[in-house]
Formats: sequence, structure tokens, C-alpha cells
Amino acid sequence: VYRDEKPGQLVGLSRVRSITQDDGHVFCRISQIKQEVKTIVEVIAEFYKVMGMDKEYWVSLSVHDPKEKDKYLGADDVWKTAENALEEAAKENNLPYKRIVGEAAFYGPKLDFMFKDALEREWQLATIQLDFNLPERFELSYMSEEGKKERPVMIHRAISGALERFMAVMIEHFAGKFPLWLSPVQVRLLTLTDRNKDFAYSVAAKMQEHDIRVEVDARVESMGKKVRDAQVEKVNYIVTVGDKEQEAN
Repeated sequence: VYRDEKPGQLVGLSRVRSITQDDGHVFCRISQIKQEVKTIVEVIAEFYKVMGMDKEYWVSLSVHDPKEKDKYLGADDVWKTAENALEEAAKENNLPYKRIVGEAAFYGPKLDFMFKDALEREWQLATIQLDFNLPERFELSYMSEEGKKERPVMIHRAISGALERFMAVMIEHFAGKFPLWLSPVQVRLLTLTDRNKDFAYSVAAKMQEHDIRVEVDARVESMGKKVRDAQVEKVNYIVTVGDKEQEAN
């Protein structure tokens, strides 16, 4: 997705012009909204639990302002059904939500999952948005049990949201020290002398056969400097390779 952000609004990875989104769309009946939203909320909750980010967010239940009806599409009863379905899903999944009046999109209410960056600024990552507008504009319909044409509703859902923004918040959340499974470099092998270099590369090759992300630091530097550099780069495991290791294989 490309968005023409003003130059002063661009912020690192948090707000970019070229956005990669894990956007998905569910078409369902109005009576199925609650179940579909519940399923998506469960996916989002599981995702952030795995990432270790499930304790540090709140959810904006963005609903329409009944005093400004001209700003929104769709009938009052459909809005009520949709907003109730979102709120019930938030309650059933114990989401830390606040009901924010007037923050709904013109096409429907939404649940926005809000996270803070290292400077305490809030960013929306995951989102669930109900959309009555798109099925209307494309004149979509399905046949009900009574043989009548009925209009479906569409649910926009993003789990991590904008991947660039998600990466920014995640990097800050872990302060660069990623859990082992996520770390770009899991192991760094440090050679003690130049004669240990070939052995270190052979060990690295064996590790790579087991899908371990490994690097060899064979620079002509002191061991203290190599260790320090690996620590600063927050590599998970630092392994030294010298004559003893080579002899013992």
C-alpha cells in the first residue's frame, strides 16, 4: 500500500510511505459478525502472546456518534448489531478496551489494538473493522434460506497491521535482544587464532544443516573485542573456538 504522507509525518519504520499490510477480508452475514470477530480476536491474542507483547496494549472500541449520523453509512440497527458484536467479543476475550465515541470509520465500527513505542507514543497495530460500505457499493448478495437476496458485511482484519510499524514496536519491545527463535543471528563463533578459522567454518556449516542462524567472526582482533561486539549486537549465544576445541572436535 502506498500513502502520500507529508514529509514531517514520516517517522522511521513507524510511519512510512510504502506500507506492507497483512490485510485480510471476511465476508459474512450480519448474524455471523460476533463469531467471526471472536475468531479473529483469538488469533490476535495468540499472536501477541507468542511475541511476548500481550501485556502492553489497550484496545479502542471505536463506535459511531449517533449525533452525527450524516458522517456514517448504514442503518442504525445494523450499527447497533455491529457495535454490540465487537463489544461482546472484547468482553469475552478479556480485552483491555475503552469505548471511544466518534472514532468509527464512516463504513463501520472497529477494534484497534494500540501499542506504545519506546518514547511512549501510541501506534495502532492489529485491527478488526466492520465494513457495510464495500458490499453495498459492489452490490454483493447471498441467498438466504428463504430464497431472498441479502447483503453481507465485510470484516477487515490485520493481525500485525503494517509490518514496518510492527517491526519498529517489536524491536523496541525487545530492546534489540530477540528471543532465540526470532533472532536474526542466534549463534556467533569467535576464533581465537587464525589457525582455528577453517574448523570454525566447518562447525558453522554443521549448525546450518540444523537451521541454526550462525555467523563466524574470524577477524584478527582480540577475543575481548569480539565478545564485546557480539554482546552489543545482542547475539543469543557466543561460542569461542580455540586450539582445545579444535583438538577435542
